[in-house]
Amino acid sequence: DLTLIRLARRAVGLIRIALLVVLVVFTLFTHLAPLSGRELFIIGGGSMEPSIPLGSLVVVSRIDPMMIAAGDVVTIRADNGVVITHRVLRVVDRPEGRFVELKGDANQSSDASLVPARAIVGAADHFVPFAGFAQEYLATLPGLLSVVGFLGALSVICMLLEMVERSVRPNRSPAVELTGT
Repeated sequence: DLTLIRLARRAVGLIRIALLVVLVVFTLFTHLAPLSGRELFIIGGGSMEPSIPLGSLVVVSRIDPMMIAAGDVVTIRADNGVVITHRVLRVVDRPEGRFVELKGDANQSSDASLVPARAIVGAADHFVPFAGFAQEYLATLPGLLSVVGFLGALSVICMLLEMVERSVRPNRSPAVELTGT
């Protein structure tokens, strides 16, 4: 049926365009955020759930350690290089500097030790659920190739549906030119 073929072609075309728009916006977001002084981190554990789900992409803005307050969600980089995003329970000022006590929202107790403010990368301002999974996937060659292949397959399907639509469309006879002779 011609109507069904047209509908299928339009649906596949819309899916293809929507996927392209999402990919372009996602790419711009992940490449422009660092240019604005923000860093992006992927939540790799469930310690902040349900506030920040596993696989979220967190946008972290630099913050003056003196502006940190209880309740803030901060990202720290430990001396061993591990990156953690947790909520500040309290701020402790000591003679050797400022420290924070952190706790993941899903954890029963606070982190084992106070963290020096110098380890704070910044405040976790925003997050995009599951976008971290997408970023990790697209950062691999197989992930990138599979998305490009999927877009290519959608394009081929659109072209095939268009060809089928043309072949099923009722043939219109060419206009007959009437002359006065």
